Amino acid sequence: MFNLSRKVGTISRGVRCPIIREGDDLVEIVVNSVLEAAESESYAVRDQDIVAITESVVARAQGNNASTEAIAKDVKQKLGSDT
Repeated sequence: MFNLSRKVGTISRGVRCPIIREGDDLVEIVVNSVLEAAESESYAVRDQDIVAITESVVARAQGNNASTEAIAKDVKQKLGSDT
């Protein structure tokens, strides 16, 4: 017989954050959002927990985005105007 000290496996949670805009402090927003969600839903944030942030959120905070006009120009340049 084997002994498992852990009784629960991986748990994934989606945390709602405010709308991110260029120049926003992601560290502050993410930390506050995670801690507020944990308090609201009565779960603990512990050492070795992993918090992931999507690339699109990071890009938005950095102002690293492309307009639809820039994307359309790139597509037309690569594929021509027949498509």
